[in-house]
Parts: sequence; structure tokens; C-alpha cells
Amino acid sequence: HTLALKTDGTLWAWGYNSYGQLGDGTTTSKSAPVQIAGTTWQQVAGGEEYTLALKTDGTLWAWGYNSYGQLGDGTTTSKSAPVQIAGTTWQQVAGGGWHTLALKTDGTLWAWGDNLYGQLGDGTTVNKSTPVQVSQ
Repeated sequence: HTLALKTDGTLWAWGYNSYGQLGDGTTTSKSAPVQIAGTTWQQVAGGEEYTLALKTDGTLWAWGYNSYGQLGDGTTTSKSAPVQIAGTTWQQVAGGGWHTLALKTDGTLWAWGDNLYGQLGDGTTVNKSTPVQVSQ
């Protein structure tokens, strides 16, 4: 799937959508851009069949494939529309294969999702469906 952020703060998505990764409330693939609700988006990142986006107020949102907890909402249920991740101090976000990394404004690094090979950096190999701080 493809994601685009316009300078006016609107977020657009198109392409493959079997898990709701476009965020338009459907699982129907789109060959033309569809707007995602809201006009205060400031950053977007795509993962493997899921999407993450930050708003200007520091809130983090996620949608799409979630079998490993990579959305960070405490579940392993895929979502076809944006769901907010706990907290309002998020600064940057990156999507991996099926795991997510995010930086808070205080400089701490957080991770969640697939952790089979320890990619979350928390000293375990257990998947996490909510953010855990990366060990230092």
C-alpha cells in the first residue's frame, strides 16, 4: 500500500487493503487515493500490511494487520480505521515487518509487536501488543 501526507495535514492512502491498512474503514483495495479522517497529520509510516501516523498534538494512531500486536492497542485484532495508541507525547514512528518503534518527546524509545528474534529490544522474545520501553 502507498501513503502520502500533504502539506495541509491531510493523509491519503491507496493500494492493497485486505487488512484495512488504508484506514478508510474498509478492506477493499483502492487504485486511487482515499483520504483518511482528520487534517492534523504530521508523519506517516508504513509497516508490513499496517500503517502508523502521528498527529500534530503528539498522539499516535495505527491501523491494519495486527496479528503480532504491532498496532500497539493491546489487542491482536486487525483494524480498518485508525485507533489511538496510549499517550500524547509521541515524536516519531517507524514500522518494521510486524513490529513498531516509536520515539517519545522525552527521548525514550518504545517498541511493540513481533519479537521472535528480540527485535523489540526489551530483553525478551515475547510479542508485545502495547508499547514497551527499549532497554538501554
